[in-house]
Amino acid sequence: MLEIKFVIQNFSQVKKALLMRGETADIKILKDYDSTRRAILLEIEELRHRRNLVSGQVADMKKAGENTDDLVVEMRDVSSKIKELDKTLSENEEKIYNIIMELPNIPHSSVPAGKDSSDNPVVRQFGKCPEFEFKPAPHWILGENLGILDFERASKIAGARFPLYYGAGARMERALINFMLDIHTIKHGYKEVLPPFIVNQKAWPIPVSSQSLRKICLNLKGGIIS
Repeated sequence: MLEIKFVIQNFSQVKKALLMRGETADIKILKDYDSTRRAILLEIEELRHRRNLVSGQVADMKKAGENTDDLVVEMRDVSSKIKELDKTLSENEEKIYNIIMELPNIPHSSVPAGKDSSDNPVVRQFGKCPEFEFKPAPHWILGENLGILDFERASKIAGARFPLYYGAGARMERALINFMLDIHTIKHGYKEVLPPFIVNQKAWPIPVSSQSLRKICLNLKGGIIS
């Protein structure tokens, strides 16, 4: 998922990259939402600063026996304003989240523009292509015939172009994953990390008030998943 900070700081690059992928999402509105968010945060910060100053002032005035009614009323209004701004901020952040969630990752600068895989150029070839006296079947047909791939069921789970692996197919996929991890951690200096499968609110970068987030995530309270 793209970060709002990255999108704003690299707006032209992101817009161009998305167009290369055929995406027509209007990301300019993100700039407006982000400007609104920053303005709200600044106003909230100023109001809280004002409230802290007046709270100390009220305490000193009470010690001196002075009347603080006007300041108390003002601070009630400030607290109400802060609460109202917090709600507006939450709504604004949810709008940002909903747009960001729909944006795909941008392709690397070396990736050629194209509508689909048919536009991909051949970068290099290894060895000599074997010649057959028959038309060889593609891997997806062979996989289904061998009972190790199931594209029809996978499409019901994840959409097109994803397989469901069975038996030897699943073992082969797991072996390839282990092979990749071993190569990079043993020969290329990477450190393998296995993180927890549950995160708390502080570790999650998206506003926890987001209704969209609640629809796609499980909430764990007291050991019970809701």
